[in-house]
Amino acid sequence: MRKRISLLLTAVLCCSTILTGCSKAESTGTQSSTDVPENTAAESMAQDTGETQEGQQSALDTSEFVKLYGYLLGAPEPAFNEVMEEMNQMLRADLNCEMEINFIDWGVLDSKYPLLLAAGEEIDWIYTADWCHYAAEANKNAFMEIDMDMVNRCMPLYSEYITDAAWEQVSLDGKIFMVPTSTPDVKAGGWIVRKDLADKYGVDLSKVETIWDMDEYLGAIKENEPSMIPMNMDNSYDLLAPIFALMTAKDASFTDANKCGLVYAFDGKETADGVYSIFDEPVYGYLKEAVVKMKEWYDAGYINKDILAATTQSNDNFEQGISGISNDNTLGMQRTLAKCAENGWVPQIVLTDNASSHVAKNSYTNNGFALAATCQNPERTLAAMDLIMNDTRYNTLLQYGIEGKNYVINEEGKVDYPEGVTADTTSYNWENTGFWFINKNIQPPRASWTDDYIELNNKLIDGVLIDDPNIGFTFSTDSVKSEFSNVQNVWIQYFYPIAIGNVPDVDKALEELKVQLTAAGYDKLIEEAKRQYAEYTAN
Repeated sequence: MRKRISLLLTAVLCCSTILTGCSKAESTGTQSSTDVPENTAAESMAQDTGETQEGQQSALDTSEFVKLYGYLLGAPEPAFNEVMEEMNQMLRADLNCEMEINFIDWGVLDSKYPLLLAAGEEIDWIYTADWCHYAAEANKNAFMEIDMDMVNRCMPLYSEYITDAAWEQVSLDGKIFMVPTSTPDVKAGGWIVRKDLADKYGVDLSKVETIWDMDEYLGAIKENEPSMIPMNMDNSYDLLAPIFALMTAKDASFTDANKCGLVYAFDGKETADGVYSIFDEPVYGYLKEAVVKMKEWYDAGYINKDILAATTQSNDNFEQGISGISNDNTLGMQRTLAKCAENGWVPQIVLTDNASSHVAKNSYTNNGFALAATCQNPERTLAAMDLIMNDTRYNTLLQYGIEGKNYVINEEGKVDYPEGVTADTTSYNWENTGFWFINKNIQPPRASWTDDYIELNNKLIDGVLIDDPNIGFTFSTDSVKSEFSNVQNVWIQYFYPIAIGNVPDVDKALEELKVQLTAAGYDKLIEEAKRQYAEYTAN
């Protein structure tokens, strides 16, 4: 039997956190939090070339006051406006500007994101990532090309942290349209289940090595917990997670980053053929087997019937006691684990690793921002984002909120909630701020990190997470724009119901999917992707 990781997390986890301080400093020169002094804005503008503060500031014209507009994902926290007021006080003093930040709700992300950019709205910067429309929108010219000289001049702090590997990963046909995070997350995807309920109903979770082994647990929840849905998921973050987890457990890690049926495979070792059509073997065999399982679960009532319209994620439903599973990564899980501790629940984590018990390391492209093509003040925007990402005053404010109200620094120098404040009652939840691209290595450690969670993180660092040879490959759709758009529409319309098992006949549904994809230009798109990948591996 393959060795897998299934960790029991005791219910002593007390606060929702993102594990950042336990990640090691990058060997490429990235410093740990103990190595980085607090940088004032004046110092920030002078560090790139060693110029004096006066000389460096004169290189950036801040004589005219400007207002910058940005977009993050999710929804603003209750104290967000208060945090923005404090940030804008600093921006006015440091760069003679202010910033207005709006949010794109998860439930409408895939529809609103491209429409927002296409509408020509007043946008200076917007969150982007390899999983969040980066390549697609860059190839539509919705993003401004990033000039490296301007980055070095306007983002001196960032330039000290970022590596050549990061720029290589975000490059599209030799051009760059994204400023990636300088500190990729240490994380892996997985599922949280309720061991306390499993024990109550006689389900042995020690036998649960992968998502394939959850039948008995899901059945027990369905039969004995009428207020719960075993897998109560949303139509965005959760929808495709089970199908790809089922496929991944059989062989390699399969992902569909472009949302068009172009599958990237990672098998835990270097591979020369990491791009597939879903109809290529062995992908198709794994897909069909997974769809059969999803249909079995859907028909049994294990999956919420409204998933294609649902906007509440499984982790939120899990925390409210109305879902038997929570789908998340090991960073986001901390909030849910904290809720388990508060409620006296006993959680267990099952990682979504592949047949080699490995998970691909996170890429630099997993978090970042782009300058919109409509950006009126690119230099001032980059300078402001440099402070937001790398100046400890801004970084701490945006990550933790108002000191004394949303966080305190305890006697050990660790971040904690003020007395009487919890992750549930705070007006600025640290996990929902949306600033996932900021420099995590300059943030102080958190008081809530426990031995269990640190052990999990260490397991990821010490062997589970390994390099993915596909990580530097980004599919450029420039030569197949029409096909890409058509295929995406077909993929959402026909594949999504298949992926959740909501089809009367699996074989007929997959056959119809192939017919529709072929008519949309899928074969040409796949051929172009494989051609680009062959060039990538040859170089």
